[in-house]
Amino acid sequence: MRLKAEDIVLLILPLALLLLFLIRPKAPDTEKHPDLPETERRGPEITLTVYNPGKSLITEEKLEDYLVGVVAAEMPPSFELEALKAQAVAARTYALGRVEGYYGSTESHFGADICTDPGHCQAWISRERFLEVYGSEEDWDKIEQAVEETRNVVVTYGGILINPLYHSNSGGITEDAQEVWAISESVPYLQSVTGPDESSYPDYEKIQLYSWDEIVKKVKTRYPQAKFPEKVDMAIEAYTVSGRVDTIRIGSVSMPGTEFRELFGLRSTNISLNFPSPESVEITTIGYGHGVGMSQCGADALAREGYSYEDILKHYYLGVEVEEIMQ
Repeated sequence: MRLKAEDIVLLILPLALLLLFLIRPKAPDTEKHPDLPETERRGPEITLTVYNPGKSLITEEKLEDYLVGVVAAEMPPSFELEALKAQAVAARTYALGRVEGYYGSTESHFGADICTDPGHCQAWISRERFLEVYGSEEDWDKIEQAVEETRNVVVTYGGILINPLYHSNSGGITEDAQEVWAISESVPYLQSVTGPDESSYPDYEKIQLYSWDEIVKKVKTRYPQAKFPEKVDMAIEAYTVSGRVDTIRIGSVSMPGTEFRELFGLRSTNISLNFPSPESVEITTIGYGHGVGMSQCGADALAREGYSYEDILKHYYLGVEVEEIMQ
């Protein structure tokens, strides 16, 4: 019996429909490897070159491993976990900003992306050294947790990695970046902000007593032609918006507060003067560091008030986004 074309279609159609239900569609690529290790699902790890001036050595490091050593060197492990997380994100952003060439110069560390000199980049400490001098295995685990739980998270402004400057103790108010460095434009996310009370931390206040002769001798190393009377003659001439010293006069010399701080090795430019006698000067400093960006003690104080690491970062860096980097 010869079948007509329409008869063949009628015979094949039910079979085709049956096959649609019996044959399972191919899973999309995103479901092909549900059992891959977590590290493989995150994508390739970022690496960077690190110059260690203490050892005159440049090494290639995995970013997240390097960050554990930075957080361990930059912030006490006794600080709250959310504060340590904020430090981890700031340190990651700082490092990647240097890798991308946004900030700093590689010339000072022989072409490496970053160095371990805290006076130039970020401090760093090995696990062995940390356990020997600063903390316990539990402390190191806590720092690793802070880095791991913020993996790939950075701070951006207008879609660009920020320059996340930070310091030890702000004295309760941070400084505008333009008041510290000779930069042509204001940095919108590095403005002065009021923070929590930081007076309970060891880095909050320091009082140093100098003789007038010591003051004169120190200033003459930089200004040999300056004139000084026999008795104390110095005064703060102007203050910044945050209450730090803008300019200070010693004898015939007026200098920026930042220069005065550097010359005398003071903790900050949040300075007050007292004169116990006509031949002596008492200098009190509040806070520790340049005062710009995130205060580490302030971050801990905010964390103790219940702030998350993201809240802390957005408090100290104005108008920023806290987000995962695209790899």
